[in-house]
Amino acid sequence: MKSVLFILCFFTTYFSIVAQKIQKIARLPEIVTESSGLIFYNDSLFITHNDSGDKPVLYVVNFKGKLVHQVVINNADNMDWEDITKDDKGNIYIADIGNNSNQRKDLKIYKIKSHNLLNVKSLNSEIIEISYNEQTDFPPKDEALNFDAEGIAYHNDSLWIITKCRSIPFEGNAYIYKFPSKSGKYNLKRKAHLFIGKDGFIKDAVTSLDIYNNKVYLLTYNRILIYGISDNQLNFENQYFIKPYSQKEALIVKNKNEIYLTDESTKILGGGYLYKLTLDATKIKH
Repeated sequence: MKSVLFILCFFTTYFSIVAQKIQKIARLPEIVTESSGLIFYNDSLFITHNDSGDKPVLYVVNFKGKLVHQVVINNADNMDWEDITKDDKGNIYIADIGNNSNQRKDLKIYKIKSHNLLNVKSLNSEIIEISYNEQTDFPPKDEALNFDAEGIAYHNDSLWIITKCRSIPFEGNAYIYKFPSKSGKYNLKRKAHLFIGKDGFIKDAVTSLDIYNNKVYLLTYNRILIYGISDNQLNFENQYFIKPYSQKEALIVKNKNEIYLTDESTKILGGGYLYKLTLDATKIKH
């Protein structure tokens, strides 16, 4: 990749933020217990998938939480599906990039066509294989556990991945990688470094990524961070702390004011819902 997204660090603890309550739209179908990715299929349907351990299945759900359709990806495994995105040509990308222990050497993105999705029960995918140029040990040392990822997005003919910090001690860094959206094998080099925060894994580890209208949206369990993309830089713009606290692992931006989220269902934190957040800039205190 010729273009380089310059490094920009930001210390989020310097901002005093008022938490915003998100609106509960619907309970997810019982079969979707670990929603980990989210895209809109059309104005009345969205697509999600489970985290690791499920079959390689996409679930099409309406905004009342009813399962409308499901599709098996024949030539795929769900080792650790962590996010999903789509481009402007009708392609969907499923990111099998979860890497909790930083030991995997089989990271993949499955690329499928969406135009006939509701009319088939299964289909084949193109496969994009990736590895990280900076990783030489599997796993690396505790302080270098930077090769887990739970976020993928499409932007300007490229796919972007952002990593989820697992370093010990926790450093709160996230790294962005960019690569072609075509099938093939890619050894990725870091394009950007973001400092999310040092308050620990459950607050400052990135669990989802979306790019909309030249802005990057990042999700953690307790907030959304927004960065503008300008002159090959990421510039921090806002962050929104959100309640209730839960294991939020997927987001999709509908427009500049509306974001939809899902969380995994857990015994301790509850969850298993589709939510809507309406952004209100007046609630941000700098």
